[in-house]
Amino acid sequence: MKKLTIMSIALLIFAGTLELPKVGLQLSAIGQIETPQPIPTPQPIQTPQPLQTPQPIPTPQPIPTPQPQTPQPQTPQPIQAPQPIQTPQPIQTPQPKANDPTKLGYVSPEFAENFSQQQIDQINANVEMLLLTQSCSRCDLRAVKLVNINLKNPILTGADLSDANLSGSRFEISDFVNTNLARTNLSGAELVGARISNANLRKANLTKTNLDGADLRFSDLRDANLSDANLRNANIDGASIDRASMAGTTMPDGRKNQ
Repeated sequence: MKKLTIMSIALLIFAGTLELPKVGLQLSAIGQIETPQPIPTPQPIQTPQPLQTPQPIPTPQPIPTPQPQTPQPQTPQPIQAPQPIQTPQPIQTPQPKANDPTKLGYVSPEFAENFSQQQIDQINANVEMLLLTQSCSRCDLRAVKLVNINLKNPILTGADLSDANLSGSRFEISDFVNTNLARTNLSGAELVGARISNANLRKANLTKTNLDGADLRFSDLRDANLSDANLRNANIDGASIDRASMAGTTMPDGRKNQ
């Protein structure tokens, strides 16, 4: 009996021990007081924007009344009569002008247009006199063509032989003092011992011309072509030879240019 009583008391103590945690938990829950949340600060009330004044409605413009257009009467154009077909004109053969030279004689054709027929007739008459008498001082012999002729001791002092063609001709002991020989073709001519002082030989063609012993003092040989010419023993004192072509020319001292 005494043992049962002791066991009962032990069970009660054990049961009480199990209930104590629950009681502690309840007391702990009762002891915790919720912290109050702060009250939010109220936002300031926004001031309302003033209402915009409405724009006045534009007054509509009146529609213009269309003006009636009176149709303009058109005058009918007259019908054009067809043009007659033109008959083609025959090709006209160019006729020579009244003053165009037709009888050239000794004058080179390429220079004929520079002269009147009267001038050409005079030049031809001068050539005839030169061939007959071997002399024609101060004669007009411009643009004459006297190729491969042979004149002995001709006297042509002061004559005008510009643009003449005397190529291949032979002039023995000739006199060309103060003669105009500008642009004259004397290529291959024989002028041995010729007197050609104070002559105008500008742009003259003296290619392969034999001027052995010629007197060329104070002559104008500017721009002349003296290629392969023979000037051996020639007197060229005071002569102008600026821009003259002298390739292969035999100089007065016998020296040959390269």
